[in-house]
Amino acid sequence: MDLDFQWGNTGGVVIGLATTYGMRVIGAIVILLLGWWAARVVFTAVSRLFSRTRRVDPTVALFVANGARYAVIVLTVVGVLTTFGVATASFVAVLGALGLTIGLALQGTLSQLAAGIMLVLFRPFRIGDVIETGGQLGTIEVINLFYAEVETIDGSRVVLPNGKLWGEIVRVHTRDNTRRLDLRVQMPRDEDIGSALGFVRDLIKSDKRVCGDPVVGVEALNDNGFVVLAQPWVRVEDFQAVQFYLNRRLREELRRRETARAETPASAA
Repeated sequence: MDLDFQWGNTGGVVIGLATTYGMRVIGAIVILLLGWWAARVVFTAVSRLFSRTRRVDPTVALFVANGARYAVIVLTVVGVLTTFGVATASFVAVLGALGLTIGLALQGTLSQLAAGIMLVLFRPFRIGDVIETGGQLGTIEVINLFYAEVETIDGSRVVLPNGKLWGEIVRVHTRDNTRRLDLRVQMPRDEDIGSALGFVRDLIKSDKRVCGDPVVGVEALNDNGFVVLAQPWVRVEDFQAVQFYLNRRLREELRRRETARAETPASAA
C-alpha cells in the first residue's frame, strides 16, 4: 500500500508540474516564434519606410532598422523570462551586472559598436561611396552595428571592423563624383619637352570622358630622358576604363612617333 501510495503521489506531482510548466514552455516557444517573426517584420517595415524618402541616408536607414530589430529581440527575451515567473526588476538587475561583466570582457567589440554609431551620426562616407583604407579599395555596400562590407574592384567582398573605418585614415574617392588619374610617360632624351607636353595634353583631351583640361608637366629627370606626369579628372565610374585606354593610346602614339623619327633621316638621304 505504501509503495502504491508513493507512486500515486509521484505521478500526481509529475502531472502537476507538467500541467503548470508545460503550458509555460509552450507559451515561451510561441512568444519566441512571434518575437522572431516580429523582429523581421519590424526590420522590413523600417527599411521600406526609409526607402520611400531620399532625405534619409541609406546608412542611417540600415542602422535604425537593425537597432529596431534587436530591440524587438530583447523584448522577446524579457517576455519569455516573464512567462517563467522571473521578476522584471530582478532580471534588469541581473542584466545590468551581466552587461557590465560582458562589457569588460568585450571592450574591443563594444568599441566597434561605438565606432558604428559615430559613423552613422557624422557620416564621413555613405553607402555607395568608393573608399580606400588599410590597403583596400572598393565600394561601401553595408554598414552594420559592428562592421562594414566593401566590394573591391576585383569583385571580392571585404569585411572591415567599424573601428578601422573610424579610427584610421580613409580616402573617399566619390565625394564629388570625380577622381584624378595619374598617368606617367617616359620620354626619350632627345625629345623636345614642349612638344612632349603638348602631345600628351592633346591626346588626353581627345577623350571625351576627361573632365576639363588635364594638368601636364615634367615630374622627374633620369638617365633615359624625363618623365611626363598627366593628371586628368574623370568620373568615378569611368576611372579604370579611361586609365586602361589612355595608357594604351599613349604607348601606341609614342611608338609611332619613335618610328617616324627613325625613318626621317633615311627618307631625307
